[in-house]
Amino acid sequence: MAQPAGPPQVFSPAVPGVSSTSSGATSGSGGVKRRARSAGLPKQRYSEQGQAANPWLDPPEIRAPGGRRWTHRGPPLTAEVRREVRTLLQRQKHYENDFSGWQMPFPFELPSGAPCPICTLGECGDVNCPTYRPKYPEVRAAIEEAVVQQSLQLLTQPENRGIKTYVSVGSGLLAQDWMILEKLRAAAVELQPCRAVFVELRTAVACEGRRFTPEEGGFDLCQLGFSAPLGPEFSFSAVITFEGASCHGSRLFDFGNFDGHGEEQDNIFVDVLPSASVNPQEPGTLVFSVRRGSGEEVEMVAAGGSWIAGQPHLYLFTVSATGMMRIYIDGQLAVSQQGHPPKRLERKHLYVGKSGASGSTFCGEMRKIQVWDYAVDSASVDGVFADETERALTQFSSWFAQDMSVYSFASLASYAAAVAEDRRFEADLLVQVDVHEEIDGYDDFVKKVLGPQGIALTLGGPGKSWRRQGAKVVEFSLQNEVLAKTEARTKLPWVFFGPGKVGQSHFCEEESRFLRLSGWPSGRYQRRRSSHDWRAERC
Repeated sequence: MAQPAGPPQVFSPAVPGVSSTSSGATSGSGGVKRRARSAGLPKQRYSEQGQAANPWLDPPEIRAPGGRRWTHRGPPLTAEVRREVRTLLQRQKHYENDFSGWQMPFPFELPSGAPCPICTLGECGDVNCPTYRPKYPEVRAAIEEAVVQQSLQLLTQPENRGIKTYVSVGSGLLAQDWMILEKLRAAAVELQPCRAVFVELRTAVACEGRRFTPEEGGFDLCQLGFSAPLGPEFSFSAVITFEGASCHGSRLFDFGNFDGHGEEQDNIFVDVLPSASVNPQEPGTLVFSVRRGSGEEVEMVAAGGSWIAGQPHLYLFTVSATGMMRIYIDGQLAVSQQGHPPKRLERKHLYVGKSGASGSTFCGEMRKIQVWDYAVDSASVDGVFADETERALTQFSSWFAQDMSVYSFASLASYAAAVAEDRRFEADLLVQVDVHEEIDGYDDFVKKVLGPQGIALTLGGPGKSWRRQGAKVVEFSLQNEVLAKTEARTKLPWVFFGPGKVGQSHFCEEESRFLRLSGWPSGRYQRRRSSHDWRAERC
């Protein structure tokens, strides 16, 4: 999209009761149009310090049901700093900083020497990602152009209300969202939202973990004070080292309700089993199971060749709201299979390293234990990510302190519940950028949260785009050649992974580089390489 001529204009909102000339705007057609007053708000509102507040910001008493509102309480950014930062948008090449696997497109210091107020905003730093911006700079321009064009076409008509609520799903560290909002601000006054909502994933409970022995036994996470219900979504992650054959028959974790006679009810658990040949020298098997009720209604998914004694690896077990069960090992999908979701209820015992049905104890070590009451992917496991997100949201809310109210939610379900309770949170523009795995139930979620003229755009990844037409939400296609090529790269049926990630019969011991198919079957398979092709044989 062509950039506006001259330096970018600084948007300094007019304060009620103050003339437009005193706030930096000139009257007439050449001045910057000011946003219309939000409907239903009083003529004048004051902050805690007695100063007049912007009429389009949500009142201080408004809170996000099930989410968090981000409020900036420090001094506002100066017009000079904002103008200098906005000149970064005019650059053909952004700065790149290495920061915990993220690439940060803004410098830590501005050319004037002032600290950059958005330096912790970032985006995906995976050089192998098909949307990695330094490698594919055309992707950023295509995303911003698609959002602006669709917004101008569908949201600025006389019968539409423009953008009041901007929503971003899987927003990461907000750099792309900041750029999109700045492009919308420059495109039309109707596209300047008065609130921004970010939907992310948060950890429900976490602990450092320890070594497990028969003498010390396991422990109950309820002792940490966690009592929230789990289900229908669930995830468990830990760095696990297995001792050896002494692990056979034990459980990594067992979350459920148990009576005094050992009867299991509504439990979520992982069994540690030997190989199919019961040879202690071969890599073992993990079986992830979800039980509904107290009967035999159990769905399970098994990953053969998934652990080797003495080798630590990062494991993630997750089940979605639709019952899709997955096991990740070192960030790579080992197996995915349709099962059923766990019931949403509080479980009396959250055992780690032991079972509620037997006296067996896991022998080995579990570190960096994390539990979510949401289905997460491998990119959300790193504990540092929560701190990085906190810093990014703090800087983001500081930048837009005079322009919009900023909220965050930990899951799609919590945001949808907030919309049902307060229709102000309905999405006029919903974007999903760089989410490379389809989100189970996302289409149904869109239908619940879109506003009367809302649109939902899926960019840089798989999924559909939607718009509301009357009482219906209909699918529409985005015609963009660059994004079409990007989405095609994310849908390749195979990928390469480096040493130590995956081998012919298991994930952990192979030292050379092999082709991996997109999904591992639920049983134990041996993958044999011939001179012409790959084949899988059932053991």
